[in-house]
Amino acid sequence: MKKKLLFMSLFLISFVSFAQFEVRDKSDDSLLTDGQIVSFSEAGCEYADPCNFKFKVINTSSEDFYMKIFVDNLTGTDGSDFQLCFATVCLNSIELNSGYPSTAALISAGSTNSIGNNFWNQNDSATTTPMSWTFRFQQLDASGNNTGTPLSVTYNFNPSLSIDNSELSSLEVYPTSVKNELNVSSNEDLSVEIYDLLGRSVKQINIISGGDTIDISDLSAQPYIIRFTNEFGDTITKKIVKK
Repeated sequence: MKKKLLFMSLFLISFVSFAQFEVRDKSDDSLLTDGQIVSFSEAGCEYADPCNFKFKVINTSSEDFYMKIFVDNLTGTDGSDFQLCFATVCLNSIELNSGYPSTAALISAGSTNSIGNNFWNQNDSATTTPMSWTFRFQQLDASGNNTGTPLSVTYNFNPSLSIDNSELSSLEVYPTSVKNELNVSSNEDLSVEIYDLLGRSVKQINIISGGDTIDISDLSAQPYIIRFTNEFGDTITKKIVKK
């Protein structure tokens, strides 16, 4: 079965810097931003497949804190047949407005919580009903009070979703390690937004179909996430490293 992993964002999204913690995709170390949607076209995949979405939480502050993941919204599902694992606690069914684990996870200053963390849609592979699960990473103090700025991520399942139906499937970006000028080959005009790994938008431009270039000589040397959007609102992201 062909596996697909698409990264999409809401049309109106505010990217902010989470000074005390980061949540990252373990597959490529990319930073998850508030309101981000990770979308998949299949359910019931194998452990090593992309739709078993693995993440890590990093305490970027100088102080210890606690964390829970809250279920803020369920669409097309009652929360059953979905695995949420965080801080060595795994549940195969979740409930709306609940926070997991029941005892908040302690994340020490400067440490990373990563072992076994995942969101995994375990509904039958023949499922045809679109579903989504919205999770909020919430920092807590020792008394269980909410602190800091939360981060929300939506895991989306759409069985009809396929990037092959969009011209974005032919998008090419090269080189991925670049000093001054990034080459883009596309079959359609696209809007482009570049983000640093703190989720801050650092550059916005438009490119035309065919071959085009993006001047990034003004950006500092570090990794970046580039989001391409066509006129229909379809999006795809690429990761580059500015030398």
